[in-house]
Amino acid sequence: MNEETEKREKEQIQLKLLVGLQVKDNEINDLKKSLEIIPGQIASGQKELEGKKSKLNALQAEIDSLKKQRSQLEQDAKAEADHMAKTKMKLPTVKTNKEYTAILHETDAIKTKITEIEDKELEVMELLDAKEQEIPGLEAEFKGEEIQFKEYKQKKEAEKARIQKELADAEAQRTQFGQEIDPKLLSQYNRVSQARDNLGVVEIKGETCQGCHQNLQPQVALEVRAGEKVHQCQSCDRFLYFIPEPEPQTESAVPK
Repeated sequence: MNEETEKREKEQIQLKLLVGLQVKDNEINDLKKSLEIIPGQIASGQKELEGKKSKLNALQAEIDSLKKQRSQLEQDAKAEADHMAKTKMKLPTVKTNKEYTAILHETDAIKTKITEIEDKELEVMELLDAKEQEIPGLEAEFKGEEIQFKEYKQKKEAEKARIQKELADAEAQRTQFGQEIDPKLLSQYNRVSQARDNLGVVEIKGETCQGCHQNLQPQVALEVRAGEKVHQCQSCDRFLYFIPEPEPQTESAVPK
């Protein structure tokens, strides 16, 4: 084997390793993206559950407020009833028709006020009853959502653990790839990958780099298609490789 042939074979091997390294980096990036979205997914489910809880809490707070209103109305009605009793006690002591008429007007006013309070109390009680009837259904809905969220969270945490393991394995494999690549090439690849959205090796189609979509020099494109030399795109610095188009399959002759 002459020196030129040996050099060509080494470059072929290095190119295959660079392509393999890019595949592994793509896998690592995908795994990292999958990990990044899991906390947001859990937080979204938690927020939805908290929304259900807030709705339940708001309803309970409304019920508590209505109960306080009812209690206050009961106290107001009792106070007016006491007022009525005290006013009526004045009747035996009146000495003139004017005083008597004044007391009657006062008692009539108290009766009207008591009626208004009782009507308001009835409205509050009806509304309170309606709101209390909503509680069991809303509590059941919340408990169901809570169970579903716990199951979902456990599933996501298990998924996170699985992806973390896959990521650790992929990163270990990437390290092995890197150890087989020429240090200079590896350094160039890492620099280009960091500068080009984690894409340091790309395919060419025709004479076009699929990273930056710029045309290559014809001789460069020819050598990349031959796969015998490591080339970088003159526009974006990405390393280049070529995948031959599959040959069309011919239909087998049908026996007559």
